[in-house]
Amino acid sequence: MKKATLFSIVVTTHSRPHLLERALLSILAQSFDDFEIVLATDEPSIGTKEMAIRYLRDGDIFLVLPNARGPSETRNAGIHHAKGRYILFLDDDDSFAENYLRDIVESQEFRTDAINYVNYDKLTEIRTGTSVQAISTEKMHIGATSPDSLLASNFIPNNCFVYSAQIAKTTHFDQHLNSHEDWDYLISLVMKYEFNFLDIYGPVVHVNEGESRNNDAKADGTIVLDFLSIYRKWPVKEQPVKQQRKETMQYLGFDLPLHLL
Repeated sequence: MKKATLFSIVVTTHSRPHLLERALLSILAQSFDDFEIVLATDEPSIGTKEMAIRYLRDGDIFLVLPNARGPSETRNAGIHHAKGRYILFLDDDDSFAENYLRDIVESQEFRTDAINYVNYDKLTEIRTGTSVQAISTEKMHIGATSPDSLLASNFIPNNCFVYSAQIAKTTHFDQHLNSHEDWDYLISLVMKYEFNFLDIYGPVVHVNEGESRNNDAKADGTIVLDFLSIYRKWPVKEQPVKQQRKETMQYLGFDLPLHLL
């Protein structure tokens, strides 16, 4: 009987074939090759399909979901169709270092019963049309931050955790949030599972200095509504967490009393 694939890498994309190409190439360049790619898109553009035809291999999965409402629904579909024992995510504008999967496999601290998360490299860039200009890189070591801090704000990018398919298939991204659905998802996990830090690097988070969904949410103020929606969805009694939430809202320009957080 054929052994199950070890990793399923769920890639979600939306009309950015030049960035998707970079993401897919970083996966195909991995020095450990026991993985499948699950590519999910909410639009049927020619550019996206061309990238799928060019780079997906036999056994990889391509999902076209033209009626999906953003990355939450496409990620949920990707998880549903994934056949690997462990799930990772990669957004179409990010990438993996070539030894990332091998470093996970060789880590002595990896746990099958927990949400494993890792460090990442932050690469700041400016995107203009199909042109991408790198500005700076920074090593982001996140092991010193308690996972409980997720109840106030997010510090673990979506591409930085790996966990069992058994856990993944019983937890879903909220399809009703306009932004920060990945943070909300991590809260749902931290409420039920232990988080386990692996002191390795691998994900490269490419931060766009220009227009982006989260940057737009910050600019027009809807980010505050998203934060409040998440806080109310996940109420807490602990005063230190409430204080963290208050400080987060102050950073966003709103000074709210603790009883509202």
